[in-house]
Amino acid sequence: MEIDQRRISPSKIKGGFIPFLVVFIFLAVLSYIISFNLLRPLAWSALLSFLVYPIHQGIYHKLLRGRWSNVAAFIMTVFIIVLIVLPTVMVGFVMAREGVRLYSIIADYLKASEGTWTAQAPVAFLPEGLWEWAKPLFEQFSFLRNILSQSGQWVASSIASISRGFLGNAIRIVLQLIVIAVASFFLIRDGHLILDYVKDITPLPRDEKDAFYRQAKRILQAVLYGITLTAIIQGILGGIGWWYVGLPTPLVFGAIMTVLAMFPIIGTPLIWVPGSFYLLYTGQWKSAIVLFIWGLLVVSLIDNVIRPIFISEGSNIHLLIVFVGVLGGLTAWGFIGLFLGPLVITLFVFMLDNYRKEWKIHLSSD
Repeated sequence: MEIDQRRISPSKIKGGFIPFLVVFIFLAVLSYIISFNLLRPLAWSALLSFLVYPIHQGIYHKLLRGRWSNVAAFIMTVFIIVLIVLPTVMVGFVMAREGVRLYSIIADYLKASEGTWTAQAPVAFLPEGLWEWAKPLFEQFSFLRNILSQSGQWVASSIASISRGFLGNAIRIVLQLIVIAVASFFLIRDGHLILDYVKDITPLPRDEKDAFYRQAKRILQAVLYGITLTAIIQGILGGIGWWYVGLPTPLVFGAIMTVLAMFPIIGTPLIWVPGSFYLLYTGQWKSAIVLFIWGLLVVSLIDNVIRPIFISEGSNIHLLIVFVGVLGGLTAWGFIGLFLGPLVITLFVFMLDNYRKEWKIHLSSD
């Protein structure tokens, strides 16, 4: 039997490809519109699933003997929600509630001090000796009063808008938690299948494709574990210092410092510096000095020593690239940009370096 080996003309291929491309782009745009509002919780579920995946592998292969994959994925999903997501959300609600309360206090003092520069002004929060020294300056120079008043109003309004926005979006946060829980279950259970699919459609040669994903895994591990472990250590040390000087609820403020420690530049000083000033204001000079020195030389030093070791040396990437990725990702995508920013910019540098090597080989061959 003779096989028909008629050649397919390029015009037929082109005629079939163009309609496919049009339909594909149309469906891709619709899919993006549908999933746009879920991109952030889906990204969080991917990061959290990646974080706990080694634990899941240990439970699934060693404890469950390679059976009941649904049970292993469910255990890790509960672990994510109970031990990671819910405490973070609770800390956020506490910070938002305290922000609203702080706004009302500042607003009351600003209102009380309007027109009369008395001890009820915001400067009254300073220790008595420092206030007595600063009071004549503010009485003599009106522009100092205006600067302080406007600064106080700006700080108060900023804190209030962030806090009220967080508290007002409680329903949306609950829905995002549901998305994170459901997506984390399937990503933990079927993540290897999804990754294989993405590898298959990545338009790179096999060797470069393997190197690309090895680099992505190494970077994500370094950034994720570096930021989270450093923040946990800082939160624990900050809570110990808070407890030692006798300030209330050290567990709560230690948890808040853990969350804030993930943000560069701002970090834990946003908590222990006001705590030191409060102790100074109440006349506890020794405790104020102890907390300030502890926060400056121990808590903050951990951030400057451990985080670069985890991130820069763990990913074998220059610290400047990581710094740009962290700050740029934070500016562009918010909190999740702390993790995605370094990943994206480092993979871009990786691709650029591959192009540089290929170009050098091409020039040397010529």
